[in-house]
Amino acid sequence: MSDKKLYEQKIEAEFDTCKAQVDKFKAEASGASADVQIEMHKQIKELEEKMHEGKAKLKELADASEDKFESMKKGVESIWQSTKSTLHHASKHFGK
Repeated sequence: MSDKKLYEQKIEAEFDTCKAQVDKFKAEASGASADVQIEMHKQIKELEEKMHEGKAKLKELADASEDKFESMKKGVESIWQSTKSTLHHASKHFGK
């Protein structure tokens, strides 16, 4: 399997893990107070936007030629790092 394909699978798995965490936040938000729900939904929306952007970049990477893989990889990695940071902040904020 090519490095490109392995990288795609790795990042896809990381986004799937992030989505599972977002789903967990959604479940927790439903039982929270109104003020907490507002904050949680704000964090969830931000995470979902970052994941959507990351998935779009990952699709671009998947559709790109091997020649463009390295240059596009940096963009995907940047978005993933930003998503991870936002997830970490949300997890820390909610004590998870």
